[in-house]
Amino acid sequence: MNKITVLFALFFAFQASAQKVVDKAIIKMHTEMVFPENPNATAGGDGPGGGGGMMGMRDMEITTNVFFKGDNTKMESVTDFGTSYTFMDRKTKRTTTLMEAMGRKQGFYSTEEDAANMQKRADSMRAVRRDSLEKMGLSFAPPAEPEITYTEETKKIAGMNCKKAIIKTKDRQGVVNEQAVWYSPDFVMAEGFTMTSQGGGRMMGFNPAGMDKIKGFPMEYEVTRQNGMKIHMTVTKIQLDANIDDKTFEIPKGYDIKPASEMQNMFGGGRGGFRMGGGGQQ
Repeated sequence: MNKITVLFALFFAFQASAQKVVDKAIIKMHTEMVFPENPNATAGGDGPGGGGGMMGMRDMEITTNVFFKGDNTKMESVTDFGTSYTFMDRKTKRTTTLMEAMGRKQGFYSTEEDAANMQKRADSMRAVRRDSLEKMGLSFAPPAEPEITYTEETKKIAGMNCKKAIIKTKDRQGVVNEQAVWYSPDFVMAEGFTMTSQGGGRMMGFNPAGMDKIKGFPMEYEVTRQNGMKIHMTVTKIQLDANIDDKTFEIPKGYDIKPASEMQNMFGGGRGGFRMGGGGQQ
C-alpha cells in the first residue's frame, strides 16, 4: 500500500469517527399531508361535483415533538383531530399509544410478539394476493433494494448544515421512484432510537424506503405516493445532548388503555389495524 492510499484511508477513517453519536435529543418536526382532489366530491362535502380530497380526506398538518434518551422514546403529535402520544421502551419491548380527542382519552399497547403476529398476517395477505395475480397470469418481481446517491448540494435546516441524497426505489411492478432527502452528515442517533412503532407503522410521516441507510440524520424529505398523496416533513428544531427528565417517559394516568388486538377490532383491524393522524402509526 503506497503513502497516498494510506493517507486517503486515514482521512476517511477520521471522517467516519468524527460523526457524533447522540444518545439524548429533543426533535421538533412539522409534517404536511396533501391529498389528491376527489373529482366526485362537492366543494362543500363529499358528494358529486369536485373539490374535496381523496375519499373525503382533507389536507393535514402535524406538529411532532420527539424525546429520546437511552432506551426510551416519546412522541407527541398534534393535529386538527387531537393529540396523540407514543411511548417506546426498548427494555420492556413495549409500545404504548395514547389518543386524546373530543374529550375522550384512549390508548393501546403492543409488544414485540404482537408486532411479529401482525407481520405474519400482513405477509400472509400479500402471499394470497400474489397467488391470485399469478393465477391470472401476472407475475411481479420482489422489490429491489433502494439505491442511494449522495450529492454535493447543501442547505441549512434548523441550524444544521445538511446535504442532499437521492433514494431510488423500484416496486414489484418495475416502477422506479426517486425521493430527495436532506440529511445532516454530522451526527446519527445512538442504538435504541427508533421512529417505528411495534405495529410497524413509520412515525416520521411515512418515511421513504431506504431512509435507515442514510449516512446521517434525515432533516427534510417529501414523499409522493402512487395515488398522488404527498407528505412533506421538515425538522424545525433539534437539541442534541438535551437534558430530559426521566418523568417525561412515564405513562400518564387517566387513559383507558387496551391491548392492541382490541383496538384493531374497534377500528377495522381486519385491514391492517388502527391508524392515527399523527404520522401513520399502527
